[in-house]
Amino acid sequence: MSLLKVCIFLAAISLAVADIVDFKPCGDVDACTIHEVRIDPCPQASEHLACHIRRRRPATMSFDFTTNFAAETLEAGLAWQKSATQDLPLITMDKQACKYTPCPTVANQRQTYTMDVPIESKFPLNPYTIKWTLKAPTGQVCCFTVDIKVVR
Repeated sequence: MSLLKVCIFLAAISLAVADIVDFKPCGDVDACTIHEVRIDPCPQASEHLACHIRRRRPATMSFDFTTNFAAETLEAGLAWQKSATQDLPLITMDKQACKYTPCPTVANQRQTYTMDVPIESKFPLNPYTIKWTLKAPTGQVCCFTVDIKVVR
């Protein structure tokens, strides 16, 4: 039991030191409210700039959201929003969102999604608009974008 308390305490501390970043809801497709997005590390967040994410070092991404629907499971998605009509998915991402947020989801109940995102050495050094999605089996989607810059 004490190990569980230590894990919860460490998770709470990691959320407290993460930087709150600017994000944009995806628009009409959202079936939820995104309350806050955090990336650790992101010292650029205090200046409302894109987070500088280093290759070969994981970044911790977390966000608080409230769905307008109930769902037994959720599928996570992470993609580079190359243009308004083209998304290039990160195929190595674990799509099982329930590993990173409690499931089943309950409508109108706030919850947190947290995961370490591996930034592989093959990622080009460029700025990106990243699109995050959580999708229910019935088709409802929670979605937002955040700007990052992959650096050395």
